[in-house]
Amino acid sequence: MTSWAHGYVADSPYTFAYQAAQAPGSLALICAMMGVAWEPRARMVVADIGCGRGYTVNTLAAANPGWTVLGLDYNPAHIAEAIAVSEASELENTIFVEADLAEMTDAEIDRLPEMDVISLHGVWTWVSDAVRAGIVRLISRRLKPGGLCYLGYNAMPGFGADMALQRLFRHLSAQQRGGSSPMRVRASLETVKQLHATRPANLPATPMLKRIAEDDTPLDPAYLAHEFLTAHWRPVFFEDLCADLAPAKLDYVGSASLHENVPDLLFSPEQRAIYDSMPAGSAAEFMKDLCIGRIFRRDVFVRGLRRTDPVAALDRIVLSAIRPLTEETPKLSVPVGQAEIGAELWGPIAAALNEGPQSLGRLRSLTPGRSPNPAELVTVMSGVGLVIPALRDSGPTEATRRFNRHIAETYAMEGRAGGQFAMASPVLASGLPCLWLELAVAMQPEIAAGEAPPPELIATRLMPDLEGEAMESAIRMVRTLLNERVPIWRRFGII
Repeated sequence: MTSWAHGYVADSPYTFAYQAAQAPGSLALICAMMGVAWEPRARMVVADIGCGRGYTVNTLAAANPGWTVLGLDYNPAHIAEAIAVSEASELENTIFVEADLAEMTDAEIDRLPEMDVISLHGVWTWVSDAVRAGIVRLISRRLKPGGLCYLGYNAMPGFGADMALQRLFRHLSAQQRGGSSPMRVRASLETVKQLHATRPANLPATPMLKRIAEDDTPLDPAYLAHEFLTAHWRPVFFEDLCADLAPAKLDYVGSASLHENVPDLLFSPEQRAIYDSMPAGSAAEFMKDLCIGRIFRRDVFVRGLRRTDPVAALDRIVLSAIRPLTEETPKLSVPVGQAEIGAELWGPIAAALNEGPQSLGRLRSLTPGRSPNPAELVTVMSGVGLVIPALRDSGPTEATRRFNRHIAETYAMEGRAGGQFAMASPVLASGLPCLWLELAVAMQPEIAAGEAPPPELIATRLMPDLEGEAMESAIRMVRTLLNERVPIWRRFGII
């Protein structure tokens, strides 16, 4: 671990990842569902604190030329890479700052622009108390009244079961001589697997441990290093987070995981009776954390809560299908079983969405005499990955073309080992989540020219190391993408 890092993992870059929860359409949808007045505007200042390698910042900047998008990170290597991507993509609306929030003075904070949205994904529960205090000072001084704050963090009591695993990784990695943090994690994995096999009494077989010890597709050691090796790793209870954020005057809006905002989808009848007896706020959220098993919370707060009619707000949300919709009714797995849209409702809804973007209000009107609950309808469709909020009617711009092409040329091959990718979309004012192969195929020059290249040509160009059945499988995947995704990429202004 580098000497200046103060307990953080800084000797290895974080995984290259786009965070869809930070998209303006998603934030607007959450606010509408919870009856909170907020909508994205054509001109905003949006900040990502702990921006890592800057993928989300640069994606939002490419999709929103009228925004200023700010990224702050402690690691100078992250900031240097983010700036390089921004410059190569010729983005003129990004600001990247190497910042230690524990050391930033109020005067330095005040030199930053006032912000409409502040996001922190995977930051709060990995940093020291001094950094947390700096985060709260920044939110207090720079987040505008009416602005949103998104936080993704490890939550208690759910993540408490992995506290022993985190300490085990720290002990094992400390025994390794030399090497980077990911190398020391990789060297520790066999011991973790051996110990897990003995079923030790106080090392619970959590989903995280099972993924590490039993899964054939192991997690990236760089991810595990950043997740577990920091000296300040501490999951928090929701109410303790709220207490820490109190000086910033933030009110809780809801969860970016939409189904977590619908009590009917979360509790057994007995649990629901106890939940309904709890006062709204921290006590009710604690009941959720006890009952639904979430280890990572994705919470949205607002600085100055203003109420609005949730049904009217949801009906104004425009949704677009992100894949061809079939007659098969969507079913979302939730803590109480499955939430489903009935066939008599789904048929006309799927047909309308296949034609193009539709307001939620119009979708609810397609079955006279039946008006489905808007929150439950959008929760199921979004939860199974069928729709996404659309904010504009736009074709590709020069900024999105340059950015998507640069990301494909620079990072798509890295994606073969994993990662969360997205293509900047002017329609979404954010990114269209995708796999590395989708990104690589979409940016092929033949497709950009409106041609239909042979799948064999693209597969061999992108994966020349494959042979035999592996290559045949790759060709089939490319053929499927060309048949199914090209119309979707056009719909979202990608090509």
